[in-house]
Amino acid sequence: MSTRIKRRKNNPRKFNKRMQSKLAVTFIIIVLLLFALNIVVSYISFQKGDKYTKQVLSQQQYSSTTIPFKRGNITDRNGNILATSVKVYNLVLDPKIILSNDKYLEPTITALTQCFDLEREELLTLIQEKKDSSYVVLDNMKDLEYEVISNFIALQNNVKENPYIQGVWFEEQYQRKYPYSTLASSIIGFTYSGNSADWGIEGYYNSNLNGIDGRQYGYVNDDNTMEKIIKDAVDGNNIVSTIDIMIQDIVERNIAEYNKKIKAQSISVLIMNPNNGEILAMANDEIYDLNSPRDLTRYYTKKEIKAMSEDVKLEALNKIWKNECISNTFEPGSTIKPFTVAAALEEGIVTSSSTYVCDGTEEVGGWSISCHKADGHGKITLQESITYSCNDALMQIGLKTGASIFSSYQSRFGFGKKTGIDLYGEAAGILYTEADMGAATLATNSFGQNFTVNMIQVAAGYSSLINGGDYYTPHVVKQINNSEGGLVKNVGDLVVKQTVTATTSKFINEALRTVVTVGSGSKANIAGYEVGGKTGTAEKLPRGENQYVLSFIGSVPYDSPEVVCYVVIDTPEEDSSNSAYAATLFNNIMTEVLPYMNIFKSTDTGKAKKGEDESYDGNSYIGGDPDIGVVDEEGQYGAATDNSGAD
Repeated sequence: MSTRIKRRKNNPRKFNKRMQSKLAVTFIIIVLLLFALNIVVSYISFQKGDKYTKQVLSQQQYSSTTIPFKRGNITDRNGNILATSVKVYNLVLDPKIILSNDKYLEPTITALTQCFDLEREELLTLIQEKKDSSYVVLDNMKDLEYEVISNFIALQNNVKENPYIQGVWFEEQYQRKYPYSTLASSIIGFTYSGNSADWGIEGYYNSNLNGIDGRQYGYVNDDNTMEKIIKDAVDGNNIVSTIDIMIQDIVERNIAEYNKKIKAQSISVLIMNPNNGEILAMANDEIYDLNSPRDLTRYYTKKEIKAMSEDVKLEALNKIWKNECISNTFEPGSTIKPFTVAAALEEGIVTSSSTYVCDGTEEVGGWSISCHKADGHGKITLQESITYSCNDALMQIGLKTGASIFSSYQSRFGFGKKTGIDLYGEAAGILYTEADMGAATLATNSFGQNFTVNMIQVAAGYSSLINGGDYYTPHVVKQINNSEGGLVKNVGDLVVKQTVTATTSKFINEALRTVVTVGSGSKANIAGYEVGGKTGTAEKLPRGENQYVLSFIGSVPYDSPEVVCYVVIDTPEEDSSNSAYAATLFNNIMTEVLPYMNIFKSTDTGKAKKGEDESYDGNSYIGGDPDIGVVDEEGQYGAATDNSGAD
């Protein structure tokens, strides 16, 4: 009897929507996980790729060398290279590789002794002593130019004929070079080892000039073939400065020549474009070689240097490294008078028709404060108060203006705070606050005494005063470009604020012209050019020691200025209060600069009329000192008649 088994009918389950959803979710999860894994792998490769590459290569005979970036160039405005980096090489031995195969040692040693001034026995000894090392740099084989190593490289690269020259590398690096040596040293600055800098453009734009190092890994495979993995370096950006190297040279040469005659404690000069804030030149009498920035032999004997402690030596170096045009503060003297007049004009406190009577002295706050013209100027106009640099008239204007308005305009013109110039080391200067500004302080501040400024503050504020009122942040860099020449950033040339109206600016320019034609600045007059400007004489602290800061700031042409030049001379050896020194140096410099800049002569003959000599322009008061109050006609201090009102 057979048993028949009934087959069960196959009834497969339907692939329903629920299952489809599950599958879709599973697929999405897998895709997301793969995506996340890819991100993690990419992150690890980016962040730690070099580390893992080293670990892999550590299992073979290999070498790892840095490919240095090239620090960007610094050029002047016309493309002349002021700072650049030149590639040099260090010879590196890898004893571990050289000794890894008996066939490597002799050919490698032979090639080294043939191409370089190296002793065979010394090399053999060194390689044996450092047999476990993969990086040995010979002291006398550093900073080699390519011409020195080219023969060895040719031998090494000819693998067919010289397959066993192994374990020698050339580590690339860059040396910073300054083609013009000392020129513009206080502006350019210099680098320390490791492409770091603190001074000048090198310091301020250090991060822009620096790039990113690359790396080269090399290892010898089983076929004795060198395999390489290269991660390229990223070079730094190039800096285009506002400096004109020709104008800079004119300035530095004239400073050096003039100081041989007057033997001043220091001389500083800056030249700028008043219409955009660009610095064309900036220099002082102390210069140094950018290629040897720690060399003090220009200023000290070898014996003196040897006797210096490290602290004293560093102090001496900092003195020559600093840029006095931005870091040195001083009382400006009468160069401030146009600012005082402009503030009063802007506020309607005075008008162009205002007049003043100068009798030679003002009694203010218990102090007798003199004009530089002891017998007085008599009745003078507002314009003549600037022309003849009258302290008496300026004190009257200042007191009428009041401490509140006067202080606000000091701030508006940029005094008492850093200008923001793109250089480190700028000093802010010291001002009285409105609350601390008594009558006598206000009076002396009105003609430039008892507060301090730096040169770049005065030049920037003066530029706004004469260009129609536009204040630009002064700057020494025009552009930042990448290593391929593409523009990264334009710098500066933006109006920060309006200091005065065009009407006030026009009045001030007219007055500044008369300073040169009939006033105290006649020595600044240049035949054929319409120069406007202002002299300044300020006595240094402590008073009464016949030490003065002399200055002249001027612009050409006076009615539509294209260039501003500011000269500051600290205490000439003789006739130390004679502001004509600064005006004369201005003349010497600008006589060369103006034709170079293609600023043409005007129809004006430029022949100056003989005017008054401003040998003293108000050094009559020191706030808070009860022993000083009166100045006689020679500029010597006497006893105050009433000190009860001293600030």
